[in-house]
Amino acid sequence: MKLCFVAAFAVMSAVLAVPATAHHSFNTFFDMSRTIAIEGVVTSFRLVSPHSEMLVDVPDARGKAVAWRITARTGAVNARREGWKPEDFIGKKVKVEGNPTRRVGGTAMTAGVVTFVEGGRVVCLGGCPGGPPVE
Repeated sequence: MKLCFVAAFAVMSAVLAVPATAHHSFNTFFDMSRTIAIEGVVTSFRLVSPHSEMLVDVPDARGKAVAWRITARTGAVNARREGWKPEDFIGKKVKVEGNPTRRVGGTAMTAGVVTFVEGGRVVCLGGCPGGPPVE
């Protein structure tokens, strides 16, 4: 009996020790085979887990602002390590390059690179060489 308990405990410990490196797939929601770019003003930036996110108002063909939801490919812990602060993004005009949602006509993407229009500062939201790791 004691041997069964020890064996079961060892197996469960081994299973729980394996990290969940792929808790979900970006491929499910985003077209990772395509890259698009949008340009607009950041209205919200949240350092949250599992993935930080921001909203960017992008003018449509008529000049009306359309909110795009941008999902970072990294989470809040890595974002903070990189020195990101919401106030550094909110109100700034940016160009965002990333993979669009699979939903036709959707206004969402998972982003890799954000370039600040004024000053040219580049921030990697995960998955870029030299940037924070993808979570």
